[in-house]
Amino acid sequence: MWSAAYGLIALAVVAFVVLYAVLHTPDLASVNLADQLYHVKKRLADNITSLPRTDSQAYFVVGSNLVKVKVVDATASGGAFPVQLPIGYKLRGGDNNLLYELYLNVTSCRSASLQGGAAVILYVVELKHSLSQLPWLEVYAAVPRDVTQYYSWLHSYYTAWGRPPTVGLDPRVGADVDAGLVDYVKAEWALVYDAASDMTILYAAAPPSAPYILVVDFPLAIPLACPPR
Repeated sequence: MWSAAYGLIALAVVAFVVLYAVLHTPDLASVNLADQLYHVKKRLADNITSLPRTDSQAYFVVGSNLVKVKVVDATASGGAFPVQLPIGYKLRGGDNNLLYELYLNVTSCRSASLQGGAAVILYVVELKHSLSQLPWLEVYAAVPRDVTQYYSWLHSYYTAWGRPPTVGLDPRVGADVDAGLVDYVKAEWALVYDAASDMTILYAAAPPSAPYILVVDFPLAIPLACPPR
């Protein structure tokens, strides 16, 4: 009888301890960092066309989202007209305890040949990313289906807006990418880490006819053009 009583007392003590732990343990919110990261990048992707731009070689205040552009002349059936080339970005976003930062800057472009002999333009891009897990990206080359038609299309926006359109950004790269005038083909690329500068260098090879490349950290797709030579 006493053993049964002691057993009941022991069960009561265990039940009390368990109940106390449940009542006094703080609620832990379920956190899905992958979802948070996706939504942060999606917000940046949705707002990339409205980011402030500058034709200065220097970026503005650290932490502000920025697209850096250069203005050059392009040619269409209507003659020469100015276009903006996006050549650099500083992007930053956050969600609760997550911080996402991305820095891209095209330092140069040069003619090169692939192993099979195909002529390409080699993009050299400085890259910094707040997340250390690499590889994290894909690279595509924007290849116009008809080069004359593509630049005539850009020229129509220049005459309609009265300001230079931005290659790959105006009109927006999105669901209706460049009104179906370009095809996105996977580009050969490589990442090389430079310990001295704590910078990763992205090398991407694009066909000479491609006006820009897309660096994709899904769902963020970032158009980058070659700076004026």
